[in-house]
Parts: sequence; structure tokens; C-alpha cells
Amino acid sequence: MILVGQMDSPFVRRVAVSMNIHGVAFERQAISVFADADQVRAVNPLGKVPALILDDGETLFDSQMILDHLDEQAGHARALTPTSGPERRDVLRCCAVALGLSEKVVGLNFETKQRAPGTIDDGVIQRLETQATSALGWLEARQPSPWLCGPAMTQADITATASLTHLFTRRGELFPASRFPALAALRQRCEALPPFQASPFADE
Repeated sequence: MILVGQMDSPFVRRVAVSMNIHGVAFERQAISVFADADQVRAVNPLGKVPALILDDGETLFDSQMILDHLDEQAGHARALTPTSGPERRDVLRCCAVALGLSEKVVGLNFETKQRAPGTIDDGVIQRLETQATSALGWLEARQPSPWLCGPAMTQADITATASLTHLFTRRGELFPASRFPALAALRQRCEALPPFQASPFADE
């Protein structure tokens, strides 16, 4: 299998860590949606990562689609997202908030680093920062002890950690440990685990 995308993307990284947990071997095609846009579109017509090229040549788009496939292959007992019921909805709810947080951080990076001088909209920046802080507050209120959704680590913890490390690295001022101590502890706890260390956040 080939995982397409760079490890500075929380969307790519949550897939890589999940594959490590499932014990699924993979190669990586570390291409950028900005610097290698044509190559990315050749894999995914939307020009987005991650994508996962299966051994038979089939390509899966979108991190959630990829994770559903990995859980299906792993089976019910080892799935990182429960297969049904309120437990599944709870994990997916946390993932949605964590992914939304990452989307806001990506938006902030674009607004502050990609726009031409004189075109930056302070109102947009304020709205994105407010949305990011709201997402952090919602996740912090769950008080993971040690995990976000019950007694075992789930996809919620993987996705949240990938998002939090991305935020910590890109916009750390929005994530002070004194304000979000439970999330800071969750991030440190997960990042110390071998599946996370095997696929670390990296500017590639």
C-alpha cells in the first residue's frame, strides 16, 4: 500500500498512525498539495491528501474513507471506531470536532501566510481563531482520563492528537497548556506511544 501525503498534515498522519496500530505495512509518497499539486490531482481529482493506493491499484480518497476500510479489514474487535450505536456516534463526533479544528488551523495558515500583502482579512482571522478555540474548549470539557471516549484508545484520540500536534506546531499560541491541561496531557500521552513515534509530525 502507498499512503500519499506529508506528515505535516493531521489528516494524513491520523491515517498513518492508525495503520501503525493495525500493523499494516505501507510505503509513502510524500507529495505536497501546494508544491506538487499536479501529482496530487493525478491521485485524487480534488487535489487533496491523504489518498491510499491499495495493493490491487484501487485508490481510496479522504481520511475517513481510508479509516473505514482499515477498520473493516481489522474486524469488529480491533476497529478503532465502533461499528454501530451511540459509541460509534460519540467517536465520530469527537473526530468531527478535531478535524474541524485542523481545518481552521489550515485556514489560518492560508490567511496569514499565503495571501498577498494588503489582502489579509482580520475579520476572517478572528472568526477562524474563535472557531478553533471553541473546538478546543469542547474537547477539553470531555476531560479525557485517559481517553476521550471510554476506557480504551479510539480513533477519537488518534485524530485529536494529530490535530493538537498540528495546532501546537503551527499556531501554538492558541493551545496554552494552562488553559487546556487535559488535552495537553492527552497529546503528550499519545505522542509517547510507538505508533505515533513511528509516524511523527514532520515538515517534509
